[in-house]
Amino acid sequence: MRPSRERLQAALAAMAGRPLTGPFETLLGYRYGWDERAGLTVELDLEERHLSQYGVAHGGVTLVLLDTVGGVAAALAVGDALARIATISLSANFIRPAEPGPVVATARIDHLGRSVAHLVMHLHEGTASGPLLASAIGAYRLFRREG
Repeated sequence: MRPSRERLQAALAAMAGRPLTGPFETLLGYRYGWDERAGLTVELDLEERHLSQYGVAHGGVTLVLLDTVGGVAAALAVGDALARIATISLSANFIRPAEPGPVVATARIDHLGRSVAHLVMHLHEGTASGPLLASAIGAYRLFRREG
């Protein structure tokens, strides 16, 4: 199962311009998109404020993008039956430094159960098919609505 473009658009419309994942979304400045091959994307233009003292993206920024695309993909796949979602675990590999400019996070759902989702996420340079910067495996607890 994979989230649809229509579910993403409906979720964003329902929020009426408010951040889908809360105020931290606005602080960091990421946004949602769609890639015909990869599906849901979380995109960010890496700026100076996102960088470490070494001039590359802070590892925490990379983790946020990977975790966000995983959680949002799982939430959209469950749809209206979801009350809330929480990250259970997140394990990442940093492959190349992410330098200033656009980055795109993608997710693939490996398992979508009643209470747990398991996903694989990737962060790419430039586009969803650009060079791989980081990868992660995430598990998410799904809290479904009663009834």
